[in-house]
Amino acid sequence: MSLASTIESIAGLIRANSYRNETDVREAIVNRVLQELGWQVYDPAAVRREFAVDKRRVDYALFTSPGSPSVFIEVKAPNIGDDGDRQLFEYAFHQGVPFAILVNGRDWSFYLPAEQGSYLERRVQKLDLLEREAKDAAAVLERYLRVDRVKSGEAHSDARADYQSAARIRDAKGAIPKAWDELVSEPDELLIELIAEKVVSLIGFRPTDEQIEVFLSARPKPSEFVKTNQEPLISRKTQPIREASQQPTSRSIAFRFRGQNLNQPDAISALIFILEKLADSDSDFMEEFAKRAPGRRRNHISRVRADVYPNKPDLEIYTIKVANGWWLGTNIANREKERLVRIACEVAKLQFGRDIEIAFPNSGD
Repeated sequence: MSLASTIESIAGLIRANSYRNETDVREAIVNRVLQELGWQVYDPAAVRREFAVDKRRVDYALFTSPGSPSVFIEVKAPNIGDDGDRQLFEYAFHQGVPFAILVNGRDWSFYLPAEQGSYLERRVQKLDLLEREAKDAAAVLERYLRVDRVKSGEAHSDARADYQSAARIRDAKGAIPKAWDELVSEPDELLIELIAEKVVSLIGFRPTDEQIEVFLSARPKPSEFVKTNQEPLISRKTQPIREASQQPTSRSIAFRFRGQNLNQPDAISALIFILEKLADSDSDFMEEFAKRAPGRRRNHISRVRADVYPNKPDLEIYTIKVANGWWLGTNIANREKERLVRIACEVAKLQFGRDIEIAFPNSGD
């Protein structure tokens, strides 16, 4: 009889409630399966029953060579939970046994005691003989417990690979929310661009980066965004940002520039002021600044207006001519503005936070 046929037979008897206790599980299920997997069940050199470990006995210890066992199997009565046996784990770990299996007849749980994590996290497979097709169940048992694979180390190697894969999935699941929190708390240029493009597809024109940044930092429900953001979005027919920003607004920003306390009507005006003042002091400043300024998808500043936002002609309205004929993009998130001011300080050999002190709203600091 093949292993799949044996499993099919066992599954039928489980459904019929034929197995009443732990002895039934050992003698009529585990022994049959081990034999099909190539283990010499009645050879004590290969399969040791009631294996003594300190003051305890383990139901099965499987040997592929003299010395330490390769597998421990602990048997439970039918319908007994498989949450793990703390002592079995401890004994397997201290004995150097790489594989531990808990069986209640229907459920087979395969553990790697020496790995990291909780008992559940160290379980590499839980096999339910009633839920799996017989051939699939046979494949699992052969992968982890066939005698030649245990002897060659393939079974343990595959189990470790499965454990590591599960650990990566688990770690990724925990890290994704953290990554999202970091992205929205300190909005990345690419994330802002993606949201802006989606807004354009919905309403036909683009919000400013600052609007997106404020939205992400506050993280209201999408339905609340329209209610809380009363400032109209900038359309393609709007006048350039710098002209509109000349009027005093609640968005004004105070900063210190080389010992002077200054104020500008908004963040982009403050950035322009700083760049123009530094350019006045050094004719090469803009050239060097432009080399270091580009982000992942934007140059931010260029002598050619179309190159500020490469391949984005619809964004040219968000550019303005500044010192010495350079074009600066004005649709910049505050986090990027801070990065540009830091670069400007490096080019001008100034210290950010001492020679130039400025705190952009929602910049992530």
